[in-house]
Amino acid sequence: MALIVISIHRNEEGENIARIIDLGDIRIVSMDIFLEGVDVPENAEVLNVANRYKIYIASEEAPDGKVEFMIYDNGSRKQLINIKYIGRLAGDKALAYLNKVVERLSAGSNI
Repeated sequence: MALIVISIHRNEEGENIARIIDLGDIRIVSMDIFLEGVDVPENAEVLNVANRYKIYIASEEAPDGKVEFMIYDNGSRKQLINIKYIGRLAGDKALAYLNKVVERLSAGSNI
């Protein structure tokens, strides 16, 4: 049976910034972020929630894995609420990669 290790990374103020689930050779690194004004890619999957809002899931290739984006749409605004790396990078390297993706998106690049 494989050992699963879950760790929480915090910033200087003690706020949770990321969760890392280490499944051995695969890591899932998840960050909750709140970035408004993102465009939903055409290939995104959509989940309608109670006919009130939509959740879009999009992905892109990443080193030794992929990145998934979760976008919340309440009809009047769209907001990127979560970004997740799934792949073989070590936890800290995957977290550094996600931070670069967030910087890219914050500068105005599209998903």
